Amino acid sequence: MSLLPVSLSIGVLCALWFQVTIWVPWLTAWVGYAAWASFYYAGGDEKALGKSIAANVAGMVQGALFYWLWLRFGGGNMMLLSVWIGIFCFVMTMEGHFRPLSAIPGQFVGAAVFFGNLAVHGGKLSMALLNTLVCMLIGNFAGLLSAKLPQWVFPKKVTEQRG
Repeated sequence: MSLLPVSLSIGVLCALWFQVTIWVPWLTAWVGYAAWASFYYAGGDEKALGKSIAANVAGMVQGALFYWLWLRFGGGNMMLLSVWIGIFCFVMTMEGHFRPLSAIPGQFVGAAVFFGNLAVHGGKLSMALLNTLVCMLIGNFAGLLSAKLPQWVFPKKVTEQRG
């Protein structure tokens, strides 16, 4: 497939998403972009949407859980944080055995975005979770839209050409 149609689609939609985050400052552009990338890693089609969302949500929820555990049972100790991170990464990787969570990098994306967003929201766990969830869902659906637009706009012959 030629990359031109999907590149145009992604370029236009990424610009639009960024503008939306300017109009609605509560939305976070980079969180949506990370989920968008996760969608394409998972396969870039309808099946990928479910896998990417499941992996992203699992990663962010587990990230929140491990953060909470670290605060409660680690007292902020950085050595214990290293241990918790190792356990957390082991669990996310092992969950790849379950088909809905088989897009393992999507879990790491979900966790990383949650932790970055936690800092943006001043350590407020519930606000970071809500914002991360909303922006990741938007990013995944934008990914699907960016994959579908070339099929709708360009003739089938153009989207099937080898680039």
